[in-house]
Amino acid sequence: MKKLSKLTDQMIILWKQCVIDYLERLYGKPLKELAEALLMPGALTPRYRRKGYILQYQDMPVFEAHYLKSGLVKLYSIDAQSGAEKIFYIWEPDSVIVMYEEFRENLPSGDYFIELITDCELVSITNMCMEGIYEQHPAAHDLTHKITSQQKRRNWQQMNILLTPAKSNRFAMFEQRFPGLRGKLSNDEICSFIGIGVATLTNSKNE
Repeated sequence: MKKLSKLTDQMIILWKQCVIDYLERLYGKPLKELAEALLMPGALTPRYRRKGYILQYQDMPVFEAHYLKSGLVKLYSIDAQSGAEKIFYIWEPDSVIVMYEEFRENLPSGDYFIELITDCELVSITNMCMEGIYEQHPAAHDLTHKITSQQKRRNWQQMNILLTPAKSNRFAMFEQRFPGLRGKLSNDEICSFIGIGVATLTNSKNE
């Protein structure tokens, strides 16, 4: 396994700036004071993580949120009887990985895990740090609303697929609605995400 490169000071600065750039695009205008707060030492933590790394274990307090600079990350639970994964959400690059209510209140994640599908580049922040930012920067509340709204819209894209009665149509819908995931998930992950069996997936791919 190839060893991950150590983050240089320049890379750390660039990765943190990626977070600011993302937030300013989302907000639609510069965020000078909020940017200064986020760029303070100790606020944002850039890190590499390998495929298969668990960002969040079930029933553990949620105390971090993460900007996903590159890679794919899944939210899932494990069926108690079959041991199979049920994938509820997949984050793509240039998005924020967060279970918002649990993050704000430092609540446990319940039945959910968050795991890296691929090697990832992340920039993390704790809820303790965010609490101070929320108190001093009203724009942070607006940004949080925009981030959670994006997650809800993306979740509805998946729900619309899962609610489609004809399972043979679901893979085509998946490829249309989630083009960024094409060729990047295992067959098991695709089946879990859109609620079909391997045989249905194989037939759909051959059509």
